[in-house]
Amino acid sequence: MSRSAREVLSETDHIVAQDRKLTLRLLANLHEIESHKFYLELGYGSMFDYCTGHLKFSEPAALRRIRTARCLAAYPQLHPMLENGDVSLTTVALISYHMKPENAVSLIEAIQNKSKREVERLIAALEPLSIVPPDRSRPIVVPVVTCAKSTSSGDGKKLSSVDESTPPAASIVEREVRQFKRMVRSEFTAEEETMQKLDRVRSLASHRLSMGTSLGQLIDFMAEYFLKREDPIQRQKRREERASVTKAPAATSDNPRQIPAAVRDQVFVRDGQCTYVGPDGKRCNSTHVLQVDHIRPVARRGAASIENLRLLCAEHNRLESERLMGKRHVIRESRASYATA
Repeated sequence: MSRSAREVLSETDHIVAQDRKLTLRLLANLHEIESHKFYLELGYGSMFDYCTGHLKFSEPAALRRIRTARCLAAYPQLHPMLENGDVSLTTVALISYHMKPENAVSLIEAIQNKSKREVERLIAALEPLSIVPPDRSRPIVVPVVTCAKSTSSGDGKKLSSVDESTPPAASIVEREVRQFKRMVRSEFTAEEETMQKLDRVRSLASHRLSMGTSLGQLIDFMAEYFLKREDPIQRQKRREERASVTKAPAATSDNPRQIPAAVRDQVFVRDGQCTYVGPDGKRCNSTHVLQVDHIRPVARRGAASIENLRLLCAEHNRLESERLMGKRHVIRESRASYATA
């Protein structure tokens, strides 16, 4: 028998609380091991070697725990904050090198409930650079692994072809073919407002970009987008295409789900983020794959008006559809839209 959402969520909260308590016990033990150098008895030359070799932590995980254990021992007021989740191993480890008795109180207060990126900004303010580092670009070559399929022809000779996507059949012998791609590794310094603009572009383009899109891929996407609209050659091609095609009269859609572009833009400007609010008052605020949702569904004669529209991320849009219309209805709608796509 499946459990209710409330039961699963409640149990998860309990597990996380226990995990934080166990983490604090682990940190206390690590500090004691380091203080008395117990790791030497096991043949390890340092605390880091002990954590990576004996406890099997990854190198970043070992460093985070060692730094946090030292910081916790020096500033025990962090103990309840770690237990409550007000600070994390990562944020404490980041700030540990800058903690001093004279600034401990202010720094601990500053990192409370802050993300890694926010703490990195705080650290950057503590360590201002005298000059802006110069931009750097360095050509590199990286291997690209593809799949070569070897099959037998009618006369017994082997034929091979390279395919990067199609799964091979059981009778096909696979081997790796190493090709190379020329790339450029670039380092540049940008103002914080510029990075905020890039984050905004990433959110607006999240329908067309994957979750793991790199900064390089994002810049390439923006360059393509700009060139298609501003490059004189591309503009001339569009003029020639328009001139060669007889312009047909614009058809009006009878689809009640179709929202006018002007109305859609107003909803995006007004909401900006996912507006879903959980039972405890927590708003989602996601900016990834935002969708305009009818508060009163179209199936119940909901209008495409500003007042009846809101922004939801894809996941919460589906959740609300299932809540109002039922899961089976949502699955049917998804299949129908997929079939007509």
